[in-house]
Amino acid sequence: MADTGFKRVSKNCPCRVCGKPDWCSTTTTETISFCARSTLNADRVSRHGWGVFYHQDSGFDFNFNRTFYGSSKRKTRVSKLLAQPAIRDRVYRRIIELSPASSNYEIVNGRGGLSTRGIQDYSQYGSLPRIANERNVLVERLVEELAKEGNGERLSFVGIPGFWRDTRSKLRLWSDQDSFDDLMLIPFVGSDGLIRACQIRFMRYVRNKSGRYVWLSSSKERTGCGPGAPLHHAGPGSRLDQPVLVTEGALKAATAQTLLTDRYVVGNSGVATAHREIVETARGKALEIAFDNDSFTNPHVARALAALVRLRRSDQISFAYNEDVRIVTWDKRIKGLDDALLTGAPLKYLTVAEWLKYLIPECLEQASRQLSFA
Repeated sequence: MADTGFKRVSKNCPCRVCGKPDWCSTTTTETISFCARSTLNADRVSRHGWGVFYHQDSGFDFNFNRTFYGSSKRKTRVSKLLAQPAIRDRVYRRIIELSPASSNYEIVNGRGGLSTRGIQDYSQYGSLPRIANERNVLVERLVEELAKEGNGERLSFVGIPGFWRDTRSKLRLWSDQDSFDDLMLIPFVGSDGLIRACQIRFMRYVRNKSGRYVWLSSSKERTGCGPGAPLHHAGPGSRLDQPVLVTEGALKAATAQTLLTDRYVVGNSGVATAHREIVETARGKALEIAFDNDSFTNPHVARALAALVRLRRSDQISFAYNEDVRIVTWDKRIKGLDDALLTGAPLKYLTVAEWLKYLIPECLEQASRQLSFA
């Protein structure tokens, strides 16, 4: 009988969907992946908001989701209907005002905090209370403030990720469990400047890890919902005619936008997420891909990066433009773009053909198979 147990992903066996070595899980036969970061073209979405991906065999199957973007014969369960962006923005901004990042020393000055990333405007970030009862108090204050704005009219909070109602119909925020970590609240902003969703960064330092991120989600609750995987626009409304640079995460994007003022910077929540929105944002402009510096050695990251290039090529044909695609790299000892910029490491811009030449054989095989569909 086939082994039907489960195991956590690791550096030696990263997630086959997002390419990361933590959070996600797989079956011991590696035929089913449970991705905590992406639900894009998942075969289904778990009650905890994870993407569940069925692979046809124990090896890689590049057609299991029609190479990321095609249709699937299986039906994918979608998240509950989200509230309008303006409503989500109103709620999230008021939470940040009521519980700002500046009120928490660790979030501002701790390891991986805002000041260490070169981010000077702390007003865009929040501090989510660690204690569940404190979050409940925050929710009560939030409801009161929003009711004042609405002349007494109460907002339902339906369709706002992170909020849910308990068995007594009490409005709750995120988890009903206490956290040992300080919790940074990170907004993901759309091209229109409205906050679409928020992520949480656990501030506790864990050796060999850069931090742990989760969505502010209530998808596991009967009355809640998840945010999906929106793209973050670090400087919406400005630099619209500049090359578009995409990196991983909203915080890295914020650092990059501060130091690369001649770029329009966006950040996705994982290498396999928000590809269509990235391509649409960069349509008719140069696209620079600055994922973490492991696309040369991590087959999963190489596969996702190549899938993004493939989708961009298809878009170029459809909309008749030929602006460059460049892969941004730097000192291999430095993982992320933000650290490279903060330490003054020079950036190098590769064509796709040049990038392919530097890949290890496993990465080259998977990138080439993705690009063959272009």
